[in-house]
Amino acid sequence: MIEQGLGFYLIVFLILSALIIATNLIPFYGFSRKRWKGLAIGCLVQPFIAAIISLIVICGVYFYQKYEFRSLRKAAMVSVKEMDAEGNAHFWHMKPDEECFYEFREKDTSFDYLSYIDVKLFDVVPLDSVSVCVDDHIVVKFDTEKRKVTAMDYDEPMEVVNVDWEKVEKYFQGGK
Repeated sequence: MIEQGLGFYLIVFLILSALIIATNLIPFYGFSRKRWKGLAIGCLVQPFIAAIISLIVICGVYFYQKYEFRSLRKAAMVSVKEMDAEGNAHFWHMKPDEECFYEFREKDTSFDYLSYIDVKLFDVVPLDSVSVCVDDHIVVKFDTEKRKVTAMDYDEPMEVVNVDWEKVEKYFQGGK
């Protein structure tokens, strides 16, 4: 779904390759309809149709991924951010279904799909009735009475970007 490893790009490459190979049938179709004139027209039209189909597939994948990232961010009960020494941003979006969506963005990049360098999924593990852990080093504690959230990464404080208290309360009441 989100893991953009070699497999994801291989599938997109194979789909584009299959579509371009399928466009090779255009000149043959032209030849069967109008003989040599149809073959010539088919050969001239083929690259344009291949480019249009490739553009449609690439744009479709781009907008689907953008929609998927946006929906995963909206589904988060809490989002925390950490800046490393180089100024790069690390975001963890913890969802109530015990899944964490991680994003890494380099410094000096806009909040755009093309700026994502690394996107991963982690498990959210409940530690006790008021805290959760992600990737064995990020601990997020919730104080539902005071509406306060603290996040730590190896005892270093992290910035809390967003909290949906309705989802947090539902999560800790067992309504995952």
